Amino acid sequence: MMRRGFRVVRSDPLLLTLLAATAGLFLWYATAPQSRTAQVVTAWVFVASMHACLIWITRSFTRTPGLPVVARRFWRAVLVGGVAYLVGDVAQLVLAATQPGLACAATGGAVRIATLSAGSAWLMLALLAAPLGLTTRRERLRFWLDVATVMVAAVVVGWYLVVPDRPAALLDAAAPVLSGPVILLLCVFVVAKLTMSGTTLFTRACAVIGTAAAAMKSGADLLIGDGLDAGRLHWFLALTIAANAMLTIAVRVTQMQLARNPLALERRTRQRPYSLLPYGAIVVTYGLLTVAIWRHEAASVPIALTGAAVSTLLVVLRQLDAFRENAQLLAELHRSLDQRETLAARLQHQAFHDGLTGLPNRQLYSQRLDAALAAGGPAVVMLIDLDDFKLVNDAHGHAAGDRLLKVIADRMRACVRSSDTVSRIGGDEFAVLLSSLPGDDPLEIAARIVREIEAPVPVDGGSARVGASVGVAFARPGAAGCLPDGEALLREADHAMYAVKRDGKGSYAVSPGQPGVATAPRVG
Repeated sequence: MMRRGFRVVRSDPLLLTLLAATAGLFLWYATAPQSRTAQVVTAWVFVASMHACLIWITRSFTRTPGLPVVARRFWRAVLVGGVAYLVGDVAQLVLAATQPGLACAATGGAVRIATLSAGSAWLMLALLAAPLGLTTRRERLRFWLDVATVMVAAVVVGWYLVVPDRPAALLDAAAPVLSGPVILLLCVFVVAKLTMSGTTLFTRACAVIGTAAAAMKSGADLLIGDGLDAGRLHWFLALTIAANAMLTIAVRVTQMQLARNPLALERRTRQRPYSLLPYGAIVVTYGLLTVAIWRHEAASVPIALTGAAVSTLLVVLRQLDAFRENAQLLAELHRSLDQRETLAARLQHQAFHDGLTGLPNRQLYSQRLDAALAAGGPAVVMLIDLDDFKLVNDAHGHAAGDRLLKVIADRMRACVRSSDTVSRIGGDEFAVLLSSLPGDDPLEIAARIVREIEAPVPVDGGSARVGASVGVAFARPGAAGCLPDGEALLREADHAMYAVKRDGKGSYAVSPGQPGVATAPRVG
């Protein structure tokens, strides 16, 4: 980044001239020239020249092709502010040339103070009116609370630097305070806020140079806080010319950067959700209050105390708003988590249950069968296939077939206990898993299922009727003392079910080689 800056400087003769002239004149003032008239007149001639150059550069800048509309509007406001500055410079130059011995000839007469205040206020309004990317009312509220916090600190700083010992001279102090730290510190804040929000008005280099210029102007105001003597005059003028020159240099740097890269104003930075400047402003107000109390400055203590209290109140209001937003975000997070858990439960249910009947599907049935066998307890598997179900679909339609399946699913659930599992494992094929308990007869349950399924089901103003072929398999230890696996039991039940179909349907049968009856009589 520094190398790019050097390349920009070397490639522009005007920028080189501005830097060289500013550095040379600053060094000349650092030597403390003897002639007060030469110091004062030279300073204002240079400041007027800088502002004239600022007007020329800004006018050229506003005509740059492809400049965003918002940025063009802002730089036109800078042009108007530069004109206001130049008018004040000319009036100040006349005053310095005719009456160089007056204190205001060096620090600024009434006309210059008025034009400086008006130009600075105009620029501040242009900065504040620029879009900041704040889309919600809460974001705008926080921004204005931040501005108000920094404004309070700036007023306290301005008062302390300019009129610390004149508590009654409020009207006399208003102009120098507004023309000095308040406007400059507010501009520093807004520039930083714009930079953090990524608004495309100027480059980061322009913001850094402008902030440094504001710091130099505040340093100059600090030198004349309790009067301007001969030992401070040259430093005050040196900082003043440097601050005004740096504003012009900042504009020229932005213009050169845009010429080298037309997309320079479109590089948006990531917006921070907070700014540290208001908290820094509070530190400043409490620091000045501490200094005033330590030095026993009775005139400054009330001002600093009021500023500290007001700035603290503003930050507290901002934090309360932030706490409220955090509470809302947490509530939204909890709602989102609840919705996610509900959705997860719904998806879990859909993954393991049949969408039509709500019964467990084949996957869940297999899991429960494997778990029952792994537990080592008795288990009975039934495989049920509906007889003549296709005839119902052909005669009454698929909607009637779906209704029949739902009714049959409910009837089968009523035939077993809540601890048992009824599952739909195919189109018209069901499975039942029984935990065989003492006193329960699985074959009676199988017969009950056959009877319930055979009962007519109302459909389309009439009725439909199907039968059921049921195959039963018992989980019994084999020769080696091991239980068969789930798939083996299902195969055995399937063989028994097809044996029923071969024998005429509408009944149940036990897998060959297992306890019970090999083939039951027809149920009905």
